[in-house]
Amino acid sequence: MTIRSGRPTAGATRRAVAAVLGGALAAAALAACSSDPTQKSSGGDAGVLNMYLYQKPKTFSPLAPNNGPDQLVMSFVFDSLYGADASYGLKPHLAAAAPEVSGDAKTITFKLKPGLKWSDGKPLTSKDVVFTYTALADPATGSAQAGKFAAVTGAKALADGKADSLAGVTAPDAATVKITTTRPAAGLPGLIGGTPILPEHVLGGVPAKGLGDNGFFTKPAVGSGAFTFVDYKTDQYVELKANPHFREPVSIKKVYLKPVTSDVATAQLRTGEMDLTQVSPTDLPTVRKMDGVKVVSAKSPGYTRIALNQTQGRFKDARVRQALLTAIDRAGLVGKVLGGAGTVVNSSFYGDAGASAKEAYAYDPGKAKSLLAAAGWDGSKPVTLSWIPGQRDRDTAVTVIQSQLKAVGVNVELKQVQADELLSSYEKKSFDMALFGGGNYATEPSTVATIDACDQGYPAGGNIGRFCDPKLDGLLSRADAVADPAQRTSLFQQAAGVENAQVPYLWLYNPDAVWAYRTRLSGFEPCGLPTNEVGTWDFANWKLS
Repeated sequence: MTIRSGRPTAGATRRAVAAVLGGALAAAALAACSSDPTQKSSGGDAGVLNMYLYQKPKTFSPLAPNNGPDQLVMSFVFDSLYGADASYGLKPHLAAAAPEVSGDAKTITFKLKPGLKWSDGKPLTSKDVVFTYTALADPATGSAQAGKFAAVTGAKALADGKADSLAGVTAPDAATVKITTTRPAAGLPGLIGGTPILPEHVLGGVPAKGLGDNGFFTKPAVGSGAFTFVDYKTDQYVELKANPHFREPVSIKKVYLKPVTSDVATAQLRTGEMDLTQVSPTDLPTVRKMDGVKVVSAKSPGYTRIALNQTQGRFKDARVRQALLTAIDRAGLVGKVLGGAGTVVNSSFYGDAGASAKEAYAYDPGKAKSLLAAAGWDGSKPVTLSWIPGQRDRDTAVTVIQSQLKAVGVNVELKQVQADELLSSYEKKSFDMALFGGGNYATEPSTVATIDACDQGYPAGGNIGRFCDPKLDGLLSRADAVADPAQRTSLFQQAAGVENAQVPYLWLYNPDAVWAYRTRLSGFEPCGLPTNEVGTWDFANWKLS
C-alpha cells in the first residue's frame, strides 16, 4: 500500500480492520472506527502526526498518582530536568549537565540550560523548579509523590503543616537549584529528576490545599514540552500543537493522541490514519507486510504484572503468592502471547541491582498446589482479576492465566474495567487482583520503594497491593543513604533477594517495546522505556514528509 496524501475514509478503515482481524474482534473495532473524530486530520496531512494512546487519560497532573496514559500525554506537554538515555542513565533536558553531588551526598546542585522558556514565552527559571518540588513534597496539594522528598531538609515540617515552603530546596540564582538533605541521598536525582516541572507564574498564586484539583490540570495550556495542549475530546483524542518556545525547533505542527484499542490502531496504520503505534505481537506478521510501514523494537525495563490486594487475609501468606506465580507459565506467555518479544523477570529490580533475585519460579502446577495446600488456601472462594481491555497481549494473557490458575484450584473471574474504576478500586482496596503495566526502575533502583514500601500505599504512593516488609524497607533506606556506588548496588541486590522471596507482585513479563510507523515519519528512535516516561523521546528529531 502506498502512502496517500488525502484523507482515508471511514470505509477504508472498516475494510482494513476486517482484513487485519476478521470475526468478532473486527466487529468491536468497526464500532470504534465508525465515528472516529480524528479523521478530520488523518495521517497523510502535512505536519500532522496521529499516534496511538493505549488507554484513555484521566488527568494531566504530575501531582496525581501515576497513570500511564496521563503521563504519556504529559511527556509531550511538560519537560523535566532529566530524561533517560538508551542505557537508562540520566540525560539532561532542562538541566545543563549531570547533577553535582557533594562527597557526603547531602547536597545536590542542578544547573539549568540558558534561555529556557514556557510555551507562553515567559522565562523558565529555578523558581519554577523550587515551586514544583515544594508542591510535590506537600501532601496538602493532593500530591501522591511526597514520599520521594522524605530525605529533603524541611520535608517533614512541610508535610506536618508546620512550614509553608520546603526549606531544603532553594534557588541561589535564576539558573541554579540547590537541594540539601537530612541524610545521604545519592539516588535523589534519579528519583525526582524526571518529574515534570510546573509553571510558577501560572500556579504560584493557587492555594496549596487542593492544588492538584485545579482546572489547569484538565487543560494544561502552559508547558515547557515540545508541544502545547490544545484540547481533549473525551474518549476521542488529545490534540497538541508545536511549542514555538521549546528549547529546540519542533517541525511537526500538530499531534493527535488517539485512545483506541490496539487492533483499531493496527487497522488505522494500514489506511494511513495512524502514523505511529505500539504493535501487539499478535499483529506483527500483518504489520510487517504493510507497504510504507517500518517496524522497530527495543528491550524494555517496563513490566506487566499482577497486584494482589494484601489487605485481604488470603493473600498475606507469601506461600500463596509464590504458588500463584509458580502456577502461571510465564515463559509460555512470552513465547505465545508476545511471540518471543519479551523477558520473564523475578523482581522489580533491573540489571545488576536485581542479580540476587535467584528464585526463578518456573512453571510447576504440582508445586503450586502443594504451596496452596500448605497455606490453607480456600478454593471455594472466587478471585476477581481486573484489567483495562484494549491491549491484545493483556487481553489474551488474562484468559491464559485464568485457565492456569483454575488448574491449581484458584477460581478466577475476569473483570474488564476502565481506568477510573481500576484506580478507584486501588484507593478503596476493593479489588482482588489487578493486571497492569509500566514503570522504570532501571535508572534509579531506589524507586522500587515507591511500589513496595510500607508507607507508599496507593494513592500516597504506588504500592497498589499494600505489601509491607520492614526488612525490605530497611535495605532500601540504607541503599538510598550511602553514596558509594558499589555499596549501593550490594544493598540493592540484598533488597532484590528479599523481594524475590516475598513476591509482592506476580511478575509476568517485560514486553519488548515494538513500534510501527509510516515511513513519512523520520527521526523516530524506539526506546525501551515505558511510553509514559517524560524524556522518552527526542521530539525535535521527529519530522514528517
